[in-house]
Amino acid sequence: MADQVRALILAGLLAALAGMVDAIGYLRLSHLFVSYMSGNSTQFAIALGKGDFSQARAIILLIALFVLGAAGGQLLAHLTGRRHLTWVLIAAASLLAAAALFSAAPEPMVLAMGALNASMHRAGRVGVSLTYVTGTLVKLGQGLGDYVASRAVGWDWLQQAAPWVGLVAGAAVAGAAYLRIGAAAVWIPVVMAGLLALWSAALPQTD
Repeated sequence: MADQVRALILAGLLAALAGMVDAIGYLRLSHLFVSYMSGNSTQFAIALGKGDFSQARAIILLIALFVLGAAGGQLLAHLTGRRHLTWVLIAAASLLAAAALFSAAPEPMVLAMGALNASMHRAGRVGVSLTYVTGTLVKLGQGLGDYVASRAVGWDWLQQAAPWVGLVAGAAVAGAAYLRIGAAAVWIPVVMAGLLALWSAALPQTD
C-alpha cells in the first residue's frame, strides 16, 4: 500500500513538472505547446487550412522535436535499465537548464517533455501519462461509470486523478510565476526536475 501511494505521489509530481513546462511554453510561444501535441496537431491543421505555411512549419518542427525527444528518452531508458527514472530526469533537467540559459528557448523544452514520457509508465497498478492527461481523464470517467453501474467496488478508480491534479497544479504555479518574472520562471521546473532525480535515485524502480 505504501509503495502504491509513493508511486502515485511521484506520478503526480512528474505530471506537475510537465504542467509547469507546458504552461511556460504556452505563454512563451503565444498559445503553442511544448508537451501537448494533440493541441499542436490541431493548430498545425488549422494553419495548413488557412494557407499559413510559415506557422505550419513552426508547429511541425515542435512536433518533430517532441517525437525526437520521446525516442531519445526511450533509448536512454533502455540503456540505463533499472535506474532509468533517475537518468531520464537528469536528461530532462539538463535540457530544461539549457532552455533557461537561453531565455526559455522552446526547442530544449520540447525535447525534455518528449523524453519525460519514458520516465514512468505505471504508478503501481495504475497506468499513467505524464505530459498529456486526456487518456487519464477517459480512464477516470470510465472508472466512475463502472462504479455507478456497480461493476467496480471501492475508490481505486480515483487514483487516475493524481496525474491530472499534478499537471493542473504545476501549470498554475508556473503560469503565475511567468506572469511575474517572465522567462526566468523556467528555472522552477529545472530545480524540480533535479530534486526529483535525486529522490528517484533513492527509490526502487517504479515501472
